Amino acid sequence: MVVFKVLLVAFLVLVVSLIVVGLYFQGRVQRVCKPQGDFVEVSGHRVHYIERAGGEVPVVMLHGASSSAVDYKLSLFDKLPEKYKLIAFDRPGMAHSERKFGKEEALGGQLKILHEAVQKLVGRPAYVMTHSLSGVIGARLLSDYPEHYLGMVGIAPALYPIGDGKSWYTIYADIPIVGWFFRNALVPWAAHFVAPVLIDRNFHPNKTPAGYKSDSCLELMFESKRFLNNAHDLNEIRPFLDESYVRYHKIKQPVSLLYGRRDQIVATFSHAYGFRHVVPHVDIQIIEEAGHLPHHFHQDKIASLLSKVESGAAAK
Repeated sequence: MVVFKVLLVAFLVLVVSLIVVGLYFQGRVQRVCKPQGDFVEVSGHRVHYIERAGGEVPVVMLHGASSSAVDYKLSLFDKLPEKYKLIAFDRPGMAHSERKFGKEEALGGQLKILHEAVQKLVGRPAYVMTHSLSGVIGARLLSDYPEHYLGMVGIAPALYPIGDGKSWYTIYADIPIVGWFFRNALVPWAAHFVAPVLIDRNFHPNKTPAGYKSDSCLELMFESKRFLNNAHDLNEIRPFLDESYVRYHKIKQPVSLLYGRRDQIVATFSHAYGFRHVVPHVDIQIIEEAGHLPHHFHQDKIASLLSKVESGAAAK
């Protein structure tokens, strides 16, 4: 009995310690990773965005899973021609943007809020640039609001309903009570060890740029609420792709897609050519020695594709 009590006390001390350390890490990263842009309020949501000053041609930029608008600031803000007015959003529920809708609307709710934010900020037809998970959101902007969006450049975009975004950690994160402990006691400190591995996998076969981990504030994504929102996005991506794929035939605007042949996150062939099956006019470009983040190394290619989409829109 004495041994049992000692073990029980030791276990409780361990649990409390993990929670305290986890909450400390979450508080620290939120103090360090402050918003770098401004906010727009739509439908009761404060949506954070980073804007590059100047430019007349609006380009709305949407980031992928486990990421933020900062990724575009680090990769493309200093590289794309000055004529473009770049507006990179934190998707609702990620980084510094609010999410007040439920998990069943994880991606459909974002589509609505982001469209409203674009209309409030831009107020005229814009181009869309997407990465990874946000590819399907960008495609839906084109199909559902054709008068407001002129075309899209997709970078490693998820577009075709194949596979499943769920994994063991996205499922655990959403379990009542167990999920709270997992997100608050285990995820925050584990992020220090897991984040570098995830970053390197995304950049593979290229080398991760120096300082990317700290500059991107990726650890913000391991904060409890944001981690849960990201889990909801991944858990709901397949149903949203199923729902969206049947709408793609409505897309008449020019679309260019850029993939890395050695992408370990998105299945290049399936997503690219599955999309072409219903949007036959799409332009597909594949870089052989590139992975999931080609926009950090092939900015000239991105600029070329954006110009091509712009020319296509002007010709219509």
